[in-house]
Amino acid sequence: MSFTFDENANILWVDFLANGKRLADDGEQVNLLENAVDTGVTHLIIDAKVPFGQTTYPSKYGYHVSSWSDGRFSMWKNRDFLEEFLSKAKNYDVKVLANVDVFSEGTTESRDGLAYDKEHWKVTFYNDAVASESNAAEYKDADTIFVNPIHPEVEDHELRIIQEVCTYDLDGVVIDRCRYPNVYGDFSELSRNSFEAYVGEKVSNWPEDIYTINDEKEIEFGPYFPMWTEWRANNIKHFVKKARSVVKQHFPLFADYVGSWYPLYYSEGVNWGSETYRPTLKWTSDTYQVSGLAEQLDFLMTGCYYYDVTRDEAKNNEKPAYWYSVEGAADISLEAINGATPFIASLFLKNYVNDPEQFRKAIRMCKQKSAGVMLFDTVYVEEYQWWNILKEELGKRE
Repeated sequence: MSFTFDENANILWVDFLANGKRLADDGEQVNLLENAVDTGVTHLIIDAKVPFGQTTYPSKYGYHVSSWSDGRFSMWKNRDFLEEFLSKAKNYDVKVLANVDVFSEGTTESRDGLAYDKEHWKVTFYNDAVASESNAAEYKDADTIFVNPIHPEVEDHELRIIQEVCTYDLDGVVIDRCRYPNVYGDFSELSRNSFEAYVGEKVSNWPEDIYTINDEKEIEFGPYFPMWTEWRANNIKHFVKKARSVVKQHFPLFADYVGSWYPLYYSEGVNWGSETYRPTLKWTSDTYQVSGLAEQLDFLMTGCYYYDVTRDEAKNNEKPAYWYSVEGAADISLEAINGATPFIASLFLKNYVNDPEQFRKAIRMCKQKSAGVMLFDTVYVEEYQWWNILKEELGKRE
C-alpha cells in the first residue's frame, strides 16, 4: 500500500538556532508539544543538523552544537535533542520530522564548522570580488559557509549524517539548504572538469563563457549559462535521489524546503519543479526539465515569503511580478511542480510582525492554494503570542 501525504497538513518548523536555548528546559519541550497539538499542528520539523553544520545529536561525523566556540549551546553538552524531544513527542498526536541542512558546513562569524577543517570542501566563488558578498542566497552578508555538492567527500559526509538521523524514531526527514549558496559558486577545477564532461567539450574562456559581471555587479549570461544551470540542478537532483534512497528505507516521508521564486532560482542551482515542467526562461536550456526533482519527494515546501498576500496587493504595491505575493508564489509553485508531489505553501512569520490580520490572511491563502501550510518559525509564534491565532486558523483536531 502506497503512502499518501496528508492533504491538509499544518506544519510548524522548530529552528534549533532560534529555539535551542529555551528548549533546553524539558518543561518547554512539553509546552511546545502541548501547544502544537492544541492548536491543530499536524507535523513538527525539528533540526538534526543546523545551517552551520553542527548536529543536535551526538554524531560520529559532525560536531555537536555544544562544541560551538562561543559557548552559545553549552547547556546541551552531553545531551541529545532528538532523543529527548522524540521521547516526549510519542505521547502526543503529532508527526515529527527531522531537518538536515545539507551543504552548509560553517560560519564566518565564529569560524566554527567542518568547512574550516576541510578547506578543500568549500565552494570556490567566481572571483574574490564576490566571494564574501553573499555566502547564502537568502540574505546579504550571511555568515554561512557552503561546501561543493559534487565533492565526493562532501557527498559521503552528508549521506552519513542522514543515515545517522534515520536511526531515530521519526516520521520522516526534511532537507534544507540542499543547494549551491548562490550564482557565484562553484567554480573549482573539480566543477569545471565535471561541467566540461557534461557538455562534452572544453570551455575555452572559464568562467567568462558561463557569465560575466558588469560594473554594476549584474550577471550577464554567457553562451554556456543555460547548460551550466542545468548541470548544477542535475548535481542537486542526483544527491536528492541518493538521500531519498537512504530515508525511504526507514520512513514514509522525505521532503525538501526551497524558495518559491522559481524564475530566479538559477542562483541556488536547484530545479525543484517536475520533470514534466518545461520552463521557457532566458536562463533555461532546452532540456532543463531533466533536472526536475519534485518526483523524488513525498511533499515539497516552498517559501512564499511575502507580506502581500494576493496578486492584486503585489500589483498595487508595484512589486516586480505577481509571484511577489503569497498567492502568486503558490501559483508559480503549482505550475512548476505540475502535480508531481503534494505542495505546501510556507510562511515566514516575521513578515507579519504587528499585523496579525495579514498573517491570518496569509494562512488562509496557503491552505486554499496548497495541501496545507508550513509556518517558519516557532520562535515568532512565541514572541508574538500567536498560539491563539493558530488555534483559530488551523482548527483544533477532535
